[in-house]
Amino acid sequence: MDLNLINAGYVMVSRALLMSVSQKHRIASGDEEAFLRVLLHVNYKNKVLIHNGVEVSCARGESVISYLGWADIFGWTRGRTRLFFVRCFANGLLEQVSGGCVSHIRVPSYDAWTGTAVPKQPAERKMDEDIKNFIVRYNEVTHKPIEAKGRIKNLWKRLSVRERELAMTRMEDYYFSLPNTNFCKTAARYLEDKAFDDQIN
Repeated sequence: MDLNLINAGYVMVSRALLMSVSQKHRIASGDEEAFLRVLLHVNYKNKVLIHNGVEVSCARGESVISYLGWADIFGWTRGRTRLFFVRCFANGLLEQVSGGCVSHIRVPSYDAWTGTAVPKQPAERKMDEDIKNFIVRYNEVTHKPIEAKGRIKNLWKRLSVRERELAMTRMEDYYFSLPNTNFCKTAARYLEDKAFDDQIN
C-alpha cells in the first residue's frame, strides 16, 4: 500500500457507517480494506487499558488488540493476519510500540490518515519559517517584547515578496534612524505601517 495515499484528500464518512459496512462484509477483501479496519479499531483518543492484568497507556492511533482479535476483525486466518502486519511494519504503515505488550501497535500517521491534521505544503512551511525568523530578528534588533503573533502572521501574509524582503533587510536601518528608540514600533505595527518602506534618514 502506498503512503502517498495520505495526500489524496478526504471524504468525511461516519465511523459508525464504516463499522456497519465492515460487519456486513465479514471478510476483508485485501490489505487496503484490512488497513481501513485497523484505522477504524485503533483508539481515536488516549486511553489507559488493562491488558492481561497490566495497565497499558494506549494513545490516539494505537491499539492492544491481539493478533487473534485482528484475525476476527478481518475475517482472516491468524497466519494471513500475521503476514499483513509484517508487511505493514516493513512499509512503515504501522509500528510496534515497545513495552510488555506484544500486540501494542501504532499507526504513525494516524492524524494524517484521518484528516485531523493535514500535512503542510512546502510553501506553507517556508512561510511559517520566514515569520518565525522575522519575529526572532525583530526582537534581537529592537529588544521589544513580541506580542500578538497571530496578528503578525496575518500581516506578514498580506505583504508582497518584495515587502517581506524589505521588512527583514531594513529592520536595523529603521531602528537606528529613530531619534528615540523608546518610541520604536511593535513588530505588528512595524509591518502594518510598512515602516520598512519609509524614507529612512
